Order: sequence, then structure tokens, then C-alpha cells
Amino acid sequence: MLLRQQQIWALTQPGHDHVLQVPITIGPLVLRVGLLIAVPLVAGFAMLRGFLPEPGRTVAALVAGSATVAAVLELILADGLDLPRQAVPLLLVALAAPMFLVLSRDPRFEVGRAVVRRLAPWVFSATALLAFVEFARAFGAGGVLPVLLRSGVVYALVALAWFTVWRPAGRRVRLLVHIEAAVLANAALAASAYGLVLTLPLLSAT
Repeated sequence: MLLRQQQIWALTQPGHDHVLQVPITIGPLVLRVGLLIAVPLVAGFAMLRGFLPEPGRTVAALVAGSATVAAVLELILADGLDLPRQAVPLLLVALAAPMFLVLSRDPRFEVGRAVVRRLAPWVFSATALLAFVEFARAFGAGGVLPVLLRSGVVYALVALAWFTVWRPAGRRVRLLVHIEAAVLANAALAASAYGLVLTLPLLSAT
């Protein structure tokens, strides 16, 4: 019994060869894994939507919900964003609106759903433009590169959430929108992955 206690004590001492030390805290790691799942799902939908039938309610809810979750995770994990603090509630409202349009079936909210549908092309175009601006500014940005990348990803996710519920009319408009969404999705996917790689040394230090 005494020998067993001595073995347990020896294994728990710092510097012992059999001690397992995990330098990454579980909380941030789980959030980053969630981000790595949600962003590719949203990006994949945006790139393939032009080749698939219009999404049903379940698919639209899954994609819009994934975009919302990914954007919230980016806000939680980001050390800083290139946007004023006052804009965060507006971003959250912009993320919630597509989910409202997808999930709501109450006749009392038909007017609200009609307003959201009319706003869809404008919100998509405006936030996509903001995302492209952030990604363009990231080139040669130096120390603020992670901030610009994460800001661009957040804007891109908001735009792609609205892309999920947009039903563009006209063949030419539909083609242009699908191309824009596919380019935006690829940029968001690359920026999210690269931004994660930049933060891995910081994670190991915690």
C-alpha cells in the first residue's frame, strides 16, 4: 500500500516523464472546433447553391443557424475587431433576421417577413462589400492582420446568412449573386483558417 502511494506521488510530480501536460485550455479549443465545423458548412452551401434546387426550410435553417453560430464564435474568440462596439448589437440583429424569416410561420408576422425579404439583397450586398474591404485591407496589414481577417469573416458570415434566404429574380442577377457568394465564401473560409493558425501560438501559451 505504501509503495502504491509512493508511485502515485511520483507520477504527479512536475518533470516526471509520464505526466501528461495539455498546454491548450479546453474552452477556447472547443469554440475553435465549432468554428471549423460551422464556417465550412456555410461556405460549402454558398459555393454549391447555384447547382442545387432552392433550399427547403430545414436546410435554410441549418445554414443560417451555422452562420449565426460561427459569427458569434468569432466575436467571442476575437481579441479585437475592426468595428465599433456599438455595431455588435446591430450585427446580432442582422444575424437573427434570416433565422426569423426561415423559422417564422405565424400569420401575424407576415408583414415583418415581407420587410426582411425586401431587405435581403441590400443587406447581403452591403455586408459582402464590407467583408471584401476588410480582406483587401488585410494585405500588408502587419500586426493588425488577425483583427482585419476576423472582422472580414464576421461580415462575410452575416452576408452569407442573408444569402440563404435571398431569392433573386432574373437569370443574370441570380448568376451574379451566386458568383459573388461563392467568392465571398472562399475568402471567408481561407481567412477563418488563416486567422485560426495565427492564434495557435497564443493558445499554446495559455
